[in-house]
Amino acid sequence: MAPKNSLKMYQDVQIESVALGGRSADLVVVLYDHLIQHLGEAEILMSKSDYLEAGRRCSKALTIIAGLRETLDFEHGEPVAGNLLKFYNAVTSKIIGAQTRKDSKWLGEAAALVLSVREAWSHLASQGVDHKQKKSFAAVSSRHVDAVEVSAVALSGAGVAAAV
Repeated sequence: MAPKNSLKMYQDVQIESVALGGRSADLVVVLYDHLIQHLGEAEILMSKSDYLEAGRRCSKALTIIAGLRETLDFEHGEPVAGNLLKFYNAVTSKIIGAQTRKDSKWLGEAAALVLSVREAWSHLASQGVDHKQKKSFAAVSSRHVDAVEVSAVALSGAGVAAAV
């Protein structure tokens, strides 16, 4: 039991350090990782007909998406903020569709969507970009986001990370 608690404590410290002092792109990657984790767990639980626990994981995933949605900066981040809003709405629809139809396949599809955009954010994070820089990036994910200006997501840090 001690190793599990140690891992949890490490993850909490990692999330807090990114939230309080890290770059926005790093925080988005951490949130996407947790979102993918919750969707994967929900998919497994739903496939085993454990709808109560699957619903709890879906709820956590939806909370993360809501936090990400709230941080979009439409004043300075268009058209990227609008594209991300459409993306978050599409993922939300997949999660709700899975729950109402009790179809775990939809959760896998939602996780795949998030993973594709997560890879783009990971690429931005690896370049050391934060939300204060005004650089534009072409085609972060040609399927979901046409271009990215990292300032489109002005994360409030700890508030969003608390959703994890």
